[in-house]
Amino acid sequence: MAQPTADPSTMGETARVSSLSDPDPDQTSSILSYKRMAREMGVSDSYERKVALLNKAIKEEIGFGKFQIWLTFLAGFGWFIDNVWFEALAISLPQINLEFRPRHIQFATLALYIGLFFGATFWGVAADVIGRRPSWNITLFISAVFGIAIGGANNFVTFGALLSCLGLGVGGNLPVDGAMLIEFVPGTHQWILTGLSIFWSFGQLFAALVGWALIPNFRCESATDCPRASNMGWRYTWFTLGGLTFLLWVLRFFVYPIPESPKFLIAKGRDAEAIAVIQFLAKENGKTTSLTLEQLVAAGLGYTEENFGAEKEDEEVARGPSIISATDEEKAMARRKVEEEKRTKQRRVDEDSSTIVPAAEQGLKKQTPRLRERAELLQLRKSLEHFDASHLKALFASPRMIWNTVLVCFLWGLIGLAYPLYNAFVALYLANAGANYGSNSQYEQYKQLVIIAACGIPGSVMAAFMVELPYAGRRGSMAFFTMLTGVFLFLFTTARTPSAILGWNCATSLTQNAMYAVLYAITYEVFPTPHRGTGDGLAMGTQRVFGVIAPVVGAFAGSEPTKPIYVSASFFIAAAVLMLMLPYEPRGKTAL
Repeated sequence: MAQPTADPSTMGETARVSSLSDPDPDQTSSILSYKRMAREMGVSDSYERKVALLNKAIKEEIGFGKFQIWLTFLAGFGWFIDNVWFEALAISLPQINLEFRPRHIQFATLALYIGLFFGATFWGVAADVIGRRPSWNITLFISAVFGIAIGGANNFVTFGALLSCLGLGVGGNLPVDGAMLIEFVPGTHQWILTGLSIFWSFGQLFAALVGWALIPNFRCESATDCPRASNMGWRYTWFTLGGLTFLLWVLRFFVYPIPESPKFLIAKGRDAEAIAVIQFLAKENGKTTSLTLEQLVAAGLGYTEENFGAEKEDEEVARGPSIISATDEEKAMARRKVEEEKRTKQRRVDEDSSTIVPAAEQGLKKQTPRLRERAELLQLRKSLEHFDASHLKALFASPRMIWNTVLVCFLWGLIGLAYPLYNAFVALYLANAGANYGSNSQYEQYKQLVIIAACGIPGSVMAAFMVELPYAGRRGSMAFFTMLTGVFLFLFTTARTPSAILGWNCATSLTQNAMYAVLYAITYEVFPTPHRGTGDGLAMGTQRVFGVIAPVVGAFAGSEPTKPIYVSASFFIAAAVLMLMLPYEPRGKTAL
């Protein structure tokens, strides 16, 4: 079938170069920049060429349609559930403290973060080894099961253990869900990753509403008289949220199951399966695609019309002298050599396609659901047998990639410490502030939590808009919102009335959601598909490690709300400065 065509000004890294003597400088610069970035990120030339064809097919033929809309909502469930459980824990802590009377209630957050660390690192690496799809389905199921189980905890030790188990699932949600989304959407729609954080805001709002409805109406008043039967509100909250999580998992697993990422399949050399996924994607969107297995085989061997001219330009840059400035005789000799190379590569393509293509297509046609399931299990076993440290090593493949990986992880660590120093204990802070300033109604405290959660929603929208601005991009937008978060937290310490406390909390909620929106998105974008899960898991695992420190600080910081906030605000401001030093700006580039 004929290759899809498009206007050269919009073809990005796979732009068509018409001849060696008449290159488009802007296109050549874009292609060379993309190829250079691919090499810095440690991906093979074969993979880079294949994924360029895949990106072109998704962007120009398949587009953004029904499949991506479903995927956006299904991936959004991961964001939704992530913040649901953080908010559920925050609003439950006061009543759990009364019922179980632990020495340090903050250690509940410590237990959750331990689970989150292991969940993020394990599922992140697993997504690169066994695939996105198993992790995509399993993590949400674990979250549902242990979320419900927590509501039945009969002591603080059991409560903490179940929280850690919950963290194993929740910790893996975001490293996997974002990777799944970015590998299916066209490059022109990668801003959706930033907008996806609106689900995070809705998760916080929903949990706050549920807690507001249940906890004040089914609670004990003091630690001296707080049996389980009179303090069921927080348990009803966890039962409700766990049940909702289970329904969301059913939607993922049964209602609209998502296939394996085609970019992951290409990275593993499973080209025939990647083509089958692309054809399914096109069918779901009501489109057709001209991308064939033969073309992927050819791309792997280095022979594609789209990147051929670019490869020659790249070779010229490496050699030094330009063929464009050569004599007519030298140009003729170069063209004869080019034609000979093309014929040699075409013979290799024909030889490989004659055996690979028919066998792959026949195998796909013969697969029944049961055979497909057995094939997936065999592939899983094969993937586990070939597990090694290559995915981790690739994150340090070049000096620029080393700086990228280290800085991304350090930023996650700083924010991972700063964020829970305040947010994980916001209910306790509000309770303390209410006691100090004359508003100790628990009903009012939960009402304020709902308002604060609602204030975060515009932040996600603002971030999604700002990341596409030429002079802001991902790095500038992220630094801007992070700096504002630190400033607002410092100003929070000046609050002397409940209204002032609420106002600064609302401002901080907006900027924090915007900050996290961009931070998650850029983390997915600056790691290539073959190693994206490992990179995301490492970064978010670092966040969880630093997050473990926060409850310890909170446990020994006393009850005064301002003590941990100075540290938190300082970390946010430091992170904002470092964000401007990230080596890659993904705006306008399709993820590898």
